[in-house]
Amino acid sequence: MSAWQIYAAGEHQHAVDDPLPPLKALLEASTGRAVRRVGRFIQLALIGAARCRPPDIGIPTETAVYLASGRGDLELTLEIMTQLFKGGHSPKPLNFVNTVSNAACFYVAQLLQLQSRSNFVGSRHFAFESVLQLAVQDLEAAVVDSALVGSVDIASAPLDEHRRRLGVPPGTRMGEASHWLWMGAPHRARPRLGDLLAARHFADRSALLQWIGQQQLGSGKCLLACGQFLDAADFDLLRTESGVAGVFVYRSQLPYYDSQSAAVIGEFLRAPGAGQLLHLNADHNGRYSALLVRRRS
Repeated sequence: MSAWQIYAAGEHQHAVDDPLPPLKALLEASTGRAVRRVGRFIQLALIGAARCRPPDIGIPTETAVYLASGRGDLELTLEIMTQLFKGGHSPKPLNFVNTVSNAACFYVAQLLQLQSRSNFVGSRHFAFESVLQLAVQDLEAAVVDSALVGSVDIASAPLDEHRRRLGVPPGTRMGEASHWLWMGAPHRARPRLGDLLAARHFADRSALLQWIGQQQLGSGKCLLACGQFLDAADFDLLRTESGVAGVFVYRSQLPYYDSQSAAVIGEFLRAPGAGQLLHLNADHNGRYSALLVRRRS
């Protein structure tokens, strides 16, 4: 089993209400600079990525950026669509360019002075899991040897419309978030929060269970975590079938945003003691994802 060293983790998440809170002061405090003419999506990407930068060693310039989101830059996309189809006039050029979600990768790379490739993945149910798997595949193929992996989700005003757009019940506590990991091959000169052992997707439940059986998780100190799209009853059955009795709860205090899964690794690595975490998630078509993480004591 290959293990990819997790050097650092950084994040920001907050609950929102109408009107949405400004992010300018938080952005300047996190990055140490003023960034002009960018919206909430890019602001949150910069806040989270800046908090993932170790103050003593920094992140190497050859690090690749991997960014995911459940729905991308909703705020700017809605603004552009309103201008085009309701107002009947063209958007500002910079706004139009920034509707491409990979634009946030450019700003992150510029902030951290990175010069490698960048990648953006959009996925409704497996946003963070998918981009993490992509980063692992590139690391395994030696395409990159250092990866900055993140997920960003923003809210759009008014929140009642945002809830309907996301398909959540009225009154649901909504939030925004930016979660990041810096990871790569084992490296003595870099910090070690823990290790990513696996980031996998499975076509169905039987394939997931077959893979879990090969990991021999029940014999060690391992906890199971439930992703936001995994049915609670199915999760309980998977606990029984996997032989992993312990549960790691990380979503109970989180507001709703599309990729809450991005919070679990950092949350687990901050907890005390050694051990492993198996995080499971699912979509509405019977597909599953699994993240396996090892925490150092």
